[in-house]
Amino acid sequence: MEKRARGKAQAAAAPDEELTAGLDEPTTTDERPADEAQAGGNGAFEPVEAELYARLATPFDVTFRDLRGGVELEYITGEQATTRLNETLGFLNWSFRIVEHGIHAEADECWALGELTVTLDGRTVTRQQFGSQKVKRSRSSGTPLDIGFDLKGAATDALKKCASLIGVALYLWKKEPPAGLGTGGQPANSAGQGGTNGAHGPAGSNGMHVVGGGNGPSGGQDTDALCCEECGEPLTETRFKDGTNWAPAQLAVFGRRKHSRILCMSHYREANQAKRRAEEALQQVPF
Repeated sequence: MEKRARGKAQAAAAPDEELTAGLDEPTTTDERPADEAQAGGNGAFEPVEAELYARLATPFDVTFRDLRGGVELEYITGEQATTRLNETLGFLNWSFRIVEHGIHAEADECWALGELTVTLDGRTVTRQQFGSQKVKRSRSSGTPLDIGFDLKGAATDALKKCASLIGVALYLWKKEPPAGLGTGGQPANSAGQGGTNGAHGPAGSNGMHVVGGGNGPSGGQDTDALCCEECGEPLTETRFKDGTNWAPAQLAVFGRRKHSRILCMSHYREANQAKRRAEEALQQVPF
């Protein structure tokens, strides 16, 4: 009886000993949680999003410049942003919608709140941003020319801003330090020298800026060499009665923006008058 009781006690203790031994054994790689197995040897994570973000944030070969309120802005088009999203994410994996829209009477502009949604590998990311567009009005009557077109411009602006929140053309929002600060006393944007991404060099005569050093039309270009496409005369500095000065490069940008070509001041004014007459004639056409 004593031997039989001792055998039962040893059999009952065996599972406890096996459980204790199992706790002391080291965990193999296959038994680690998924997040630990994906971590690097030093415990640092290497998310797959890094490669995707790098492709989204790749600088564009061609950007555009415009003068608004005396400030030169560099931007991409809505087509460029849409193409980047389609090629990088796949056209089935993202969507865009307008959440709200309206017209701000005091600012005389249309606005739109856009929402970009990206769905990849079962995960969804949503970003929202506002876009705006000035209302274009007739010079003669002051009535809006096409509110639908202005709202579309606001929607496109919202799309580009939403896309920038996931990296698309985000580098264009980078602010340069003031001249002489952090550059060893040198100007922040010297001629022929863009930033680290080559996105902040001087604009070319055609209104486009080719990113990637001095091999584009903007590399080290002398703005005094800008010539009128109508008469061939070089552009010169224009001074107005109110004391405002337009440099040749500024006149070239205005000409490209309003009339799609570089014009001297004389032909620029003639083109403005012709455009105004065309708009007035359009208003007189009965519909």
